[in-house]
Amino acid sequence: LFLGTFEAEALILAETGNSIGAIQIAGTDSTIQLSFFIVACDYTLIGEELFVASGYLTKDPQILGSIKGQDFLKALAVFLMLLGGIAGILGWSWFIKLFSIG
Repeated sequence: LFLGTFEAEALILAETGNSIGAIQIAGTDSTIQLSFFIVACDYTLIGEELFVASGYLTKDPQILGSIKGQDFLKALAVFLMLLGGIAGILGWSWFIKLFSIG
């Protein structure tokens, strides 16, 4: 089980476990080391999955609420981007002016 920030040791640790046939779960916030874990480990937590896993396993209401809030805001941002694209196509200048700066 490899969770956290890893540097050059990521490949050494993961490959050692892989060579003996150990079942490995890894997760890191380092995008550079993530590719080594994906190749050498059985299961990999990518990006936010690393932080969401603690809330899922502990059922901590604060962590779960934080995750739900982030997901809601991401969905809202995607909705506004889609609506902005539609507004641009249809020529709704009021919507475009609403979010323009300056």
